[in-house]
Amino acid sequence: MVAPPSSLAWQGSLFDEPTGPDLGFDRLVRHRLDERSWLEEVPRWAGQHDQLFDRLLAEAPWRQRERRMYERTVLEPRMVAAWSGDRLEDLPAPLERMRKAVSERYRVEFDSVLVNLYRDGRDGVAWHGDNNRKTLHNPLVATVSLGERRRFLLRPGTAGSPTHRFRPGGGDLLIMAGACQHEWQHTVPKEPGGAGARMSITLRHSREGWWAGQYPR
Repeated sequence: MVAPPSSLAWQGSLFDEPTGPDLGFDRLVRHRLDERSWLEEVPRWAGQHDQLFDRLLAEAPWRQRERRMYERTVLEPRMVAAWSGDRLEDLPAPLERMRKAVSERYRVEFDSVLVNLYRDGRDGVAWHGDNNRKTLHNPLVATVSLGERRRFLLRPGTAGSPTHRFRPGGGDLLIMAGACQHEWQHTVPKEPGGAGARMSITLRHSREGWWAGQYPR
C-alpha cells in the first residue's frame, strides 16, 4: 500500500448547492448521447462527500499501477484503491451504501469498486472504453465524483473531438449506459494549470445485466 501525500487539498465551489437526500434518484437527468447510448446524472447524489474524501484519503489501500507503453513500463498518472470479490467485505460503509443503492436502482449487482485519486492537474486518464465491454453487453458504469470538479468528456468512436462535456464533483453521480462502453470513449484530461485533488468512485458489475437478452448478438 502506498500512502498519498497528506498535503492534498481541494476547494469546493462557492456556487455548489447544498446536498439533497443522500443517495436518492429524484433529481436524475438523462442525457441522450445517440439512439443506443445515454448517460444519467444525479447532482449532489452523495451526502457528506467532503468527509468521505478525507476518510478515503487517509484509510484507502492506495497504490500506483504500472503499465506498458511504447515498449517501456510507466506509472499511471493517478493512484487507485480497489475492492472486489472477497475484499468487498472490507469496503468502507459509505461505499457499501453506494454499491447497494445503485445495485437496487439498476437491478444488477455492482460487485467491483475502484477509486481513482487524481492528486492534481498533472493526473488524468486518456480516452478509453471500460474493459467490461469485452465480456458484457451494454455494461453499466457508475461514477461518484468527490473533491475538485474536473472535466469529464465523451466522444463517439475512437477519434475526434468531444461532443459531450461534464464537470462532476461534490458527490455527483454519473451512470454510463446503453452502448456507451462499446461505441463511445471517455476521458478525464490532465489540467496542468493547477487543478486540486479529485476522487472518482467507480462501480461496475461483472455479470450480464437483465437487459442483455433484449438486444441481438
